[in-house]
Amino acid sequence: MRAKTKGLLLGLACCLAPFAVVRAADLRIERVNMGSGLQNATGTENAQPVGDLGVWHAPQYMPGYPTAASIWPRVVEVECADSVCSGYTVTPDLGRGEYLFFRPIRK
Repeated sequence: MRAKTKGLLLGLACCLAPFAVVRAADLRIERVNMGSGLQNATGTENAQPVGDLGVWHAPQYMPGYPTAASIWPRVVEVECADSVCSGYTVTPDLGRGEYLFFRPIRK
């Protein structure tokens, strides 16, 4: 029984290892006026992983009257090269001014 449990744990660790690498990585997103990153600044912004969901969050422009909660959370896919992702602009097609999360997509 112990050998079976040990094998199961080893298999689980191998499956989860790529997620640990992504989670531990320093991911940055470009600052875009009226979009991703701290407004009125240049360069890139540190992003934080959102749990184990495979999405990230960074400060952003929030039009209108945002709430303190993610009532209508949405995910924007952004292209990334290494640990730096392209920024995004908040547009009306993204919906109300609530929090946006982004999913890194390799170029």
